[in-house]
Amino acid sequence: GVGSVAVAILSQLGYTVAAVTGRESTHEYLRGLGASELLSRAEMAEPCRPLEKQRWAGGIDTVGDTMLARVLAETDYRGTVAACGLAGGYKLPTTVMPFILRNVRLQGVDSVMCPVDIRTQAWNRLLTDLPDNALGEISSVIGLAELPQAAADIVA
Repeated sequence: GVGSVAVAILSQLGYTVAAVTGRESTHEYLRGLGASELLSRAEMAEPCRPLEKQRWAGGIDTVGDTMLARVLAETDYRGTVAACGLAGGYKLPTTVMPFILRNVRLQGVDSVMCPVDIRTQAWNRLLTDLPDNALGEISSVIGLAELPQAAADIVA
């Protein structure tokens, strides 16, 4: 999904990438996409103080809630965090401290109201910045008859 594409693109662009996962079975996959550090979902979802030790130049959060609060609390001075998902919840249990004391920026990402010219720029960046082999790692092609089993596998 979004996190996998982000790992692949940021690694391709030369960034050191840390990825969060709840499954040890995905470690090899994430390292293949370019993650150099793997963090447990449990660790990152723990409630935190409004400001923690600075760890990240920036971040992309697809989860929300306590995980987004932790990323904000650990973001370096003048860093930016893009939020594009709510899988962990819609609340944001934090304070204004990262924004005021570290000048951290929280940038929302939407795909509904985004103007066509910006979408076109984004699609063009995918053509140049997404490694050729990344989509093969992220996706698979199946027949219609295989769809019920694939859906069950995803839910499981």
